[in-house]
Amino acid sequence: MTTTFTAAVERPYREQLTNIPLLRPVVCFDGGNRTIQWIDPVGQIRTIPSFIKTIDPTLQDATGDEFSVSVDFEGETFVVGQLAKDLGGTPIFQNEKTKLARKLVLAALEPNPGNDAVRVERLLIALPNSRNSQDVKALKAIEGTHDFTRNDRPTIATVRHVIPVDETQAAYTVGMQQGLYLSRKNPNGVLDLGGGTSILRLYSVSGTLMREADLILPGTYDLARRIAARITRDLASSPDLSLIMDGIEAGHFQLGTTGYNFSAAFETARAEWIEEIRGQIRTRWGQWLPSLGEVLIIGGSAPLAQPMQEASQGRFKIAPNPQNISIQGMGLL
Repeated sequence: MTTTFTAAVERPYREQLTNIPLLRPVVCFDGGNRTIQWIDPVGQIRTIPSFIKTIDPTLQDATGDEFSVSVDFEGETFVVGQLAKDLGGTPIFQNEKTKLARKLVLAALEPNPGNDAVRVERLLIALPNSRNSQDVKALKAIEGTHDFTRNDRPTIATVRHVIPVDETQAAYTVGMQQGLYLSRKNPNGVLDLGGGTSILRLYSVSGTLMREADLILPGTYDLARRIAARITRDLASSPDLSLIMDGIEAGHFQLGTTGYNFSAAFETARAEWIEEIRGQIRTRWGQWLPSLGEVLIIGGSAPLAQPMQEASQGRFKIAPNPQNISIQGMGLL
């Protein structure tokens, strides 16, 4: 999936440097639980499934395409994206994604057209908590020069500065700049519905992240688990949760190619899942709810929260283009 990135990214700095063929002033990368996103050298948002698979190149071909990237790095060959998923790779939400970041980010370290080397001045990477010293250390290890092969093309990439960006910060920035929050006299928030977990964050009137209000909530993996518990009795074996999440994302509620439709179980499980999220918000956000402005719901799973938007009369509302709002906003930071 590609989307044109139209935001002005570091415009004054960029205008000074655009004539340097090997330079990319800013690269934005979000290694999410369901999708991996980055902005490529021609300003397109790239979105691929969040899967990784190590392979033996002597036994198996690994060719990159629009939805996959193959990498040879430090004696290991692996694929990221749709091909990794097709080959039975591991979903990122089942791993610690910050530990995988050094591999995953190679998908985004693409030279400008016509070059085989790139120097990245600022590599912005989305991180659940930019104050987690262990995670920041793992990301900072990406700084330096990397010699690897990307989609069969030898590549040398030098990263000068890695900048961790708190998840939800970019979406909040877009929300404020585009007038998506109706009130600037109240704290506003962002609910990022992810695969492994979801995160709800609150920002003060001045735009400061109120970390004491952070809530970690069930992600779509939990929704899939609830659906699986309801349909297992109809199947010969326990269903693959990734296939359930694929069926939800596609909107056809089919379990892979089995022909089994789980739409009825989805409706019941979603109502239960949404109610648990709302219950946790009511219980743990009691001190902030009376003065809360609005909460933007983002992420590829944001449309699943339509019942929450209706129940809150728009106080919790699904953001426009919810899947891409974060990666777009990273270019504005």
